[in-house]
Amino acid sequence: MVVRTEAIVLKSIPFRETSRLVTLYTLKLGKLTTVARGAQSRKNQFGSTLQVLSHVQAVIYTRPTRSIQVLTNCAHITVHPGISHDLKRLAIGQRICELVLALTEEGVDSSGIFHLITRTLGALGDSATDAVLVQLYFQLHLTAALGFGPSFTRDEVERIDDSSGYLLLDTGTISPEAETGSRSLAASRDVLRAFAILYRADFDVVLRMRLTDKQRQGLYTLVTRFMRYHVQEAYPERGEEVLSQILGLASKV
Repeated sequence: MVVRTEAIVLKSIPFRETSRLVTLYTLKLGKLTTVARGAQSRKNQFGSTLQVLSHVQAVIYTRPTRSIQVLTNCAHITVHPGISHDLKRLAIGQRICELVLALTEEGVDSSGIFHLITRTLGALGDSATDAVLVQLYFQLHLTAALGFGPSFTRDEVERIDDSSGYLLLDTGTISPEAETGSRSLAASRDVLRAFAILYRADFDVVLRMRLTDKQRQGLYTLVTRFMRYHVQEAYPERGEEVLSQILGLASKV
């Protein structure tokens, strides 16, 4: 069956002498491993479309009995020079791909995750946005798409006093007190409110948020620790270490 679909290139590596193995996250088929035959030959028809983070229109020949499908054609839909020309934004974009590769299943259709990726990359390519905030938005909303997003009410957020409160890692609940038998992280009221806005507010509102360096560090810790707690061994640790060094942040394990 021939499928035409939008896709994001998550990974692209040489395969044999003239081809490439390309992992895509597609709108119609979810995550998919494909082979682009001739992609490394002199008569390469794919050009720059197989670069990681490319948003493309892909034509894929699929068979249910094959683990690797055939990518027959690719054309750019959106190019993000604002990402490729900025080291921090490029590192965040690569981290987004790494998380999707590690935490999603092959062949499971999720248009929600696809649109989350494209929305995030669009914002990441804008030099006016807070790149770290964009990354944390992606991570927190990916947890929801995977079925373990935070669960809190507005009243719970409002009950946090001026000193501090807690994020309960198992449920994602925001509480003024740590609960016995539950893993929790202490954070300031401002950071917990930022966590709530990051998860519940419209993306345009999130992009207008302004954080101090201290608040950004606190929010980075909450989101990173929350995701790591739920995915355990599947969490790609090495990439986290590299990114935190580039950004000058740490999840404070």
